Amino acid sequence: MTAARVLLVGILLAGCARRAPLVDLHALDPAIRVEMPYATPHNFTGATLYPVARCLLRRDVAERLVRVQQRLRAERLGLLAWDCYRPFSVQQRLWTLVPDARYVAEPVVRDGKPVAGSKHNRGAAVDVTLVDAGGKPLEMPSGFDDFSERAHRGFVGASPAARRNAARLEEAMVAGGFAPLPTEWWHFDGPGWERYELLDRPLTE
Repeated sequence: MTAARVLLVGILLAGCARRAPLVDLHALDPAIRVEMPYATPHNFTGATLYPVARCLLRRDVAERLVRVQQRLRAERLGLLAWDCYRPFSVQQRLWTLVPDARYVAEPVVRDGKPVAGSKHNRGAAVDVTLVDAGGKPLEMPSGFDDFSERAHRGFVGASPAARRNAARLEEAMVAGGFAPLPTEWWHFDGPGWERYELLDRPLTE
């Protein structure tokens, strides 16, 4: 294959990735629990940001998460999803509340078009924790959206059980191709996230 053809194929694949649809994680694997704090007022903002508790992801990211769930099932463990695709307009609201790039990606708009934001806005990131066979969340170093050092990976002040659980979650997700975020033990980016465009599609579509 010539260099020109390789370049053309790469461009076509990138274009297809950008247009890849979002899929409902629950439809792929109902065993993965979905509890979206942003669909309730029980989150750090105190406001309901999502109209529905729905986990949408790009298909490749969702299928990877399903495979992680399948491997964890052998250990009588499972996943609980806290956040998946996040509309760009919600990202703007979060940045207004917490303008700290360690914890919230800054949404940037140029000429009326989103040009920078969270990987959640691309449907290519997920916030998850571990649950036992009965669906009960395991102890972790902090709660969700804890904007402190307790949420950082490698935080030594947590209990031994919490550190083991966080390490097991990270090990399972990394084995599935996900990349961990240093400041949030629950956040993982899907591989190739940069191929996907920023979206402001409603969660109800």
